[in-house]
Amino acid sequence: MSTAATASAPAVPAHLASAIHLLRFSRGATMKMFDGVPESKYAAGSDALPNHGLWTLGHLATTDDWFAGQFGKVPSGVPQAWNELFGMKSKPSPDASKYPSVGEVKKALEDRRAALERWILSLTPAQLAAKTSDDWQAYAPTIADLLYFIAWHESYHTGQMAPFRRSLGLGPAFG
Repeated sequence: MSTAATASAPAVPAHLASAIHLLRFSRGATMKMFDGVPESKYAAGSDALPNHGLWTLGHLATTDDWFAGQFGKVPSGVPQAWNELFGMKSKPSPDASKYPSVGEVKKALEDRRAALERWILSLTPAQLAAKTSDDWQAYAPTIADLLYFIAWHESYHTGQMAPFRRSLGLGPAFG
């Protein structure tokens, strides 16, 4: 789960370093939860599980897209139908045929996080200090707080993957 910059990655401005680190760390932890999970099992689940793997990855891609669009005015990069499949209040289905392929969802997950990070990396200290709308004040009073909320949201869903892994007979992804 390295967050070190690569030769092709732009340098992270100091005022964004902690937030970018946390977002990348959270994404690395999410992807580690899928180590050893066969693609044929990504939509496996039961009523005892909060979410299955395919829904979780699609949800994270869709919410990265939503955050970038809502707060950064970044054009959407996921099909509108994904909001019904993966958006807030959607219900995971064990029928994998209702979903895009695992490969398509993983590609969207990468693409939408890259778009979100590009927006974040463009933020100035003044933009980070800007207040969010009234309906966001309880969660993220400023844009800077929003970046940490996004990482928290991902970690919340990553934690739900522990019982998903156990249901597949897999051990812990960490330690």
